[in-house]
Amino acid sequence: MRKALFTLLILCTAAMTMAQEETEFKMIVGDTIVWKPFSDCNMLGYNISGPKVISFKPVHFGEKIEIIAKQVGNSSIIATCNDNDTKAVAVITVKEPYAEAVVAEKPMKPATQSFTGKYSFNPPADHYFVTILNTENNVKDTYVKVGDNEAYNDGQGIDRFWNLKTGKNWYYRPDAQGWTDDVDWEFEPLGESFAPLNSFANEVNKDDLSQYYVGMEKVLDIDCWHFFVDFEDGTVIQYWVDPANGCTLKRQVNTEAPRVVTVYDLKYTRLYFGPSFKKGLHDTTR
Repeated sequence: MRKALFTLLILCTAAMTMAQEETEFKMIVGDTIVWKPFSDCNMLGYNISGPKVISFKPVHFGEKIEIIAKQVGNSSIIATCNDNDTKAVAVITVKEPYAEAVVAEKPMKPATQSFTGKYSFNPPADHYFVTILNTENNVKDTYVKVGDNEAYNDGQGIDRFWNLKTGKNWYYRPDAQGWTDDVDWEFEPLGESFAPLNSFANEVNKDDLSQYYVGMEKVLDIDCWHFFVDFEDGTVIQYWVDPANGCTLKRQVNTEAPRVVTVYDLKYTRLYFGPSFKKGLHDTTR
């Protein structure tokens, strides 16, 4: 997203001005977070104290900032939206890593079965609308492709649309101009596939799938192959795979909340949203 102005100032003093909103982050050395102080702002400034405690860099034209905990201590970041002089504060506390690693809970492995199927990975190349839910935080990622048009929504305010042939690129601003043109070619194409659809294809050795196969189970009313894989590092990952194309529709690490496909339209031929539906400069129709 183009920014009219992005300024990054490093302040080595601990003095801070009171701001309208404050967010607290508790981190351990080595942790990385990404902070987006405002849902929408064109002119951003950052004042940062405690530069030795953290390292940081702007992300996505400065609308976010990536923060890495470098050493024990405290740090603060004041973000200013110069559009309306509002401020937001991130208060960061960095502690030592835990002395003892937390032992992950693992599910019991069901009895394996002889796998008589033939696995091959043929992910959708066009005409798809796929939504993936991270059940831990209830955040959804959506990927759309129809011909040269691609779109992506992260479920947290990022909504983009681009054309692979012309390089035209847009982002969505619901509070102002709806679909707004961005810099040509400033996007990353969706490519051949994405996680978790390609997870089983990329992560598991296919030499003897009978050692992992534990039966059939439905995901999205599709009878999926269910694989239970013990990795050498002690991690257990379960995969629910669509036999028709080898795509992973559900992936779960140990007993953590899984990522699961909730919308799986592989015959999506007509777009019902995007810049072509915009009727005027201030039309906010999605």
